[in-house]
Amino acid sequence: AVGRRGLVARPLEAESEAGIFASASAALAELVSAGTGAPASRDIELRADDHALLLVDWLSELVFLAEVERFVADRVDAIEVTGDRVRATVTGHHGDPRHLVKAVTLNRLMLEQYEGTWHGRVVLDV
Repeated sequence: AVGRRGLVARPLEAESEAGIFASASAALAELVSAGTGAPASRDIELRADDHALLLVDWLSELVFLAEVERFVADRVDAIEVTGDRVRATVTGHHGDPRHLVKAVTLNRLMLEQYEGTWHGRVVLDV
């Protein structure tokens, strides 16, 4: 949902923690993708002490790829979230992504498991 101050929040739900990362990637692709271009893939590896902060870093990396390399990750082919690290291979396309995201914020950040399901929330400043 888009708030009045240009913030976008979307609740995320998945069977696994890695699924939250994949869902966040798909949500970002929906937001910034504008058409398709040459297919490409990227390997991503990030580290952080806290998995919620790792989720922020994950989205920040995907925003960076869209802004700088004009690469939009449409699909997460493989992903592993363990210890202090996320490792993934993403497939997508080069093109002309929309330059909407100013920042991935810590506002209302959440990543937790309850009742057997993983839940997450990341707010984007657009």
